[in-house]
Amino acid sequence: MKILLLLIMSTSFLSMAAAQTAATYKKVDHVIWVVKEMKPVIKGWNSIGFTSYRDLKTVSCIKHGFKDDKANIKVAEADLGGLHVLWLQPINGDDIFSKHLAKNGEGAVALIHKVADQKELDGLVSELAKVNIGKIASYTILTKNGNLQYTIMDTRDQGKYFLGFVIDERTGLTALTGENLQNLAFNQFAFAIRDPQPVSDFWASAGLPEFEITHGELWDKEYFGKPANFDMNLGWQRHGNIVYEWCIPLKSPTVYEDHVRVHGEGIQHFGFAVKDMDAAINFFTGKGYKISMSGGWGEKGKEGSGRFTYVDLSKIGGMTIELLWSQN
Repeated sequence: MKILLLLIMSTSFLSMAAAQTAATYKKVDHVIWVVKEMKPVIKGWNSIGFTSYRDLKTVSCIKHGFKDDKANIKVAEADLGGLHVLWLQPINGDDIFSKHLAKNGEGAVALIHKVADQKELDGLVSELAKVNIGKIASYTILTKNGNLQYTIMDTRDQGKYFLGFVIDERTGLTALTGENLQNLAFNQFAFAIRDPQPVSDFWASAGLPEFEITHGELWDKEYFGKPANFDMNLGWQRHGNIVYEWCIPLKSPTVYEDHVRVHGEGIQHFGFAVKDMDAAINFFTGKGYKISMSGGWGEKGKEGSGRFTYVDLSKIGGMTIELLWSQN
């Protein structure tokens, strides 16, 4: 009876710990996004109506380890319709972001969750260690308003993005608003992968939900302006305030395959709700950007249906955005 009681207590404790850990991931504080040159990225996003940003210029970054190394990086942060990003341009030094940029090119690489203090951080790292997820790097970015202390976990290979935590010690900052010309509202993190099961299993071990796989019928499908018969499955995680969409190509051509071929599996696009799809398309194409893939879902013209449009913004930082419109 004592053994049974201890087993029940132990199981209950582990379940509570897992639930507490999973709650940490309900909100992504910001995305780390590596770029080759900061100036054209800021200018490019401003030119398409995203003007809520803060340029930190060149700052020092300390890479912690057996021996701390200091390097210079260019940093800017922005609010893109509710999507908070930290753009990084490595200048010198040997770090995971410089290596990712050299191997995979520009783009978003990490989802960062804010923690209150070192005690909370240690608890999270300890929980992840129980399922063999270790720390791969830690950095301190020094700014005039205070420091940003980052802990990056070794999740890229199996989970397809870096999971990270930040202790933000900065004070006296003006909040970024996220206002933009097309009134786009961020509503989706999206990833391109080949095989969903091992990725789903990996994140489930860390306390996030397994993928819910769906396959919908699509209509008016186009790839770079021409009719196409592409197909895909979608995996969903709905554990937080923003949904995670895992895109699994089944039939060519798709922008997901394109991303995997050029950048490897990982964060492929960000989704935004749009009120007027045709106006938004005309705006972006008028700025010289291409529509890479588009179509619709549900019963056309009926409530519950909608349209999707991918805009190729790779020349201003390596990413794609998806415009999403739903029939009311």
